[in-house]
Amino acid sequence: MPIKQFDKWIDSIVSKYEIEAQCCSKFSGVFSGYYSPEYLAKCKFVVTDVIPKPDIPELRHIGLGDFLDMDCGAITYKHMYFMKPQHQENLEIHIHELMHTIQWEQLGGEGFLKRYVQEINEHGYDNAPLENMAYDLGRSFKSGGAVVDVANLVREKI
Repeated sequence: MPIKQFDKWIDSIVSKYEIEAQCCSKFSGVFSGYYSPEYLAKCKFVVTDVIPKPDIPELRHIGLGDFLDMDCGAITYKHMYFMKPQHQENLEIHIHELMHTIQWEQLGGEGFLKRYVQEINEHGYDNAPLENMAYDLGRSFKSGGAVVDVANLVREKI
C-alpha cells in the first residue's frame, strides 16, 4: 500500500533532518494564543533549497502526480515542515504549516495521508479542505484577525 510506504518515507526524512531543524519555540511570542509554547517546542522546521518529496511511483497511481510535481514553497511532514529560503521570514507560511502539524497530530500519520490524498483527488489542491483550513488561518493571521486556538479549531473542523 503506497500510504504505508509514504508514511515510512516521511519518518526517515524527519529523522534525517532532525539535527539541522530549527525549533518552532522561536514563534511562541508571535503565535501566542494560536499554539501553546509546549506544542511549538515539539515542532521544527528546515530551510532548504529543495523540498523533499518521495520517489514512490505508486503515489502517482493513486492520484498524487500533480502534487508530487508541484513546485511548492513549503511542505509539512508530521511535526516538521520544510521551506525554501525565500519564505523563512514569512509568518503567514509558518502559521499555515504549523496548522498542518496539528492536522497530522490529530489524524495520525496514515489518517492524515489518506484524507489528504482523498481531498486532493476529489477537490484538487486549491479546494482541498485541509489546505483551505490552513490558508484561511494564514490569511486571518496576516490581516490581524482574531486569535484562535488552532488545536481546538482543527478538532472542530475535522
